[in-house]
Amino acid sequence: MAQRDDLFRKFGPLQTEGILWLNLEAINVLRVKAGLVAFTPEQAMKRLEQILETLEPYDWMNEPD
Repeated sequence: MAQRDDLFRKFGPLQTEGILWLNLEAINVLRVKAGLVAFTPEQAMKRLEQILETLEPYDWMNEPD
């Protein structure tokens, strides 16, 4: 798991948030073209939280400060 930890430790919160909003924007363009309703930011954040609750923490998240 060391490679996964090393890679994702490099991603800061702003970069992660930016990627979330970029992906939401792209998904919504495709949804609208398909005749579907766009996701709201609130829906995206709620779903992201649900997904995060299912993921295992990285080893470094349990290290003392």
